[in-house]
Amino acid sequence: MHDVLASKNWAARLLTTDFCPWANRFVYWLKEPVGWFVLATVVSVIVGLYLAPIGWTLAAALASIIAVGMVWPAVAVRAVACRLSPSRQQVHEGDLCELQLAVRNRLPLPVWGLAVEGFLDRRQGSEDEDAVPTVALAYVRAMATSMYRFSMRPELRGRYPDGAAVLTCSFPFGIWTAKRQLKNVSPVTVWPKVYPVSGETAMTGRHAAETGEGNCNGLTGDFLGVREYRRGDCMRQVNWVATARSGELVVTQRGGPQCPSLNVILDVGWTAHPEQLTDRIRVAASVLANLHRSAIPLRVSLGKQRFQVRRGWDGFAQMMDALTDVPREGVKNGSSPRRSSERAAVTISSNPRGDVEVQICDPTRNHRLTDQHTHRVIRRDQNIAHQLHGFWTEGRDANLVA
Repeated sequence: MHDVLASKNWAARLLTTDFCPWANRFVYWLKEPVGWFVLATVVSVIVGLYLAPIGWTLAAALASIIAVGMVWPAVAVRAVACRLSPSRQQVHEGDLCELQLAVRNRLPLPVWGLAVEGFLDRRQGSEDEDAVPTVALAYVRAMATSMYRFSMRPELRGRYPDGAAVLTCSFPFGIWTAKRQLKNVSPVTVWPKVYPVSGETAMTGRHAAETGEGNCNGLTGDFLGVREYRRGDCMRQVNWVATARSGELVVTQRGGPQCPSLNVILDVGWTAHPEQLTDRIRVAASVLANLHRSAIPLRVSLGKQRFQVRRGWDGFAQMMDALTDVPREGVKNGSSPRRSSERAAVTISSNPRGDVEVQICDPTRNHRLTDQHTHRVIRRDQNIAHQLHGFWTEGRDANLVA
């Protein structure tokens, strides 16, 4: 069995290895089918000159095909004006993204075979040359402006178009592709995929702070009063007498320690396996979205980039944009800050097997009962969404009665 696998790997390397890279510039023109037609035309001319007159007939036929196959695509891409715009400026990986393409044809003839490439056609684990067109049009009416609506599900985070969005045409023979860069294109940001996480963490910091966002322990400190329930509060904080009187959830406010900021550290170092970094970013996006929804003040570290997360929608967009801008292969020489035992922290990295490893440091835990650090592994060979759904084993349970 080992010999069979070794022979298959050897054959794969033989078929995919470029043994003469220096010669690519001399044969690059043969990648387009028109190059073979030109070569066949030259051979036909040689046959007509030295062997038989039939060569001239073949040369004339091939020259006609080359002329039509190159002139018409070049005219088609320059005779139309296109405008491409998404319905939403931000979407998540795997979400439906609706696009609108307006095409104005200035020719008195219909145009066939137009396609838009380089907008949302990048895929996870594939190179750019293997990408499929974003949209292909079979027919565009003459002397009119046509509107086309279509939907796509982007697979990889990023800001699109990440290069030059181009209009292409290879009609009618497909022997040569004419291209023209699109000027009127509205960008779209594809955020990392966010998996739902049930419950909220009960972590709090050790340092006292004058202000907080509903992150008090509620079990220690002097009684300060009551306030309305905020998402993320512990069920044991609920003041049932005041709740029954007002008809809405009311919690007891105490002067216990609050968490000035919960540190979330993501390993974004350079990796030879970009899919592992993609998994780490998706796990980080899910955990950050859950913590931010619980109104916990966050401080995020992405290599050398560190920022305090703002409140509300602006803070959510701030986190997603920062994760989106991480290069696909990671950041070279990216250093992460040291973890402090005095602050609550969540560190997300990968183990040698490529699984996502999450280390949770909670300084408020009782040292005699349990360790401050908790390790959780999100396995790549299992359903990530199912594993993240029960990520917080000890969540705040007031949401069950909210």
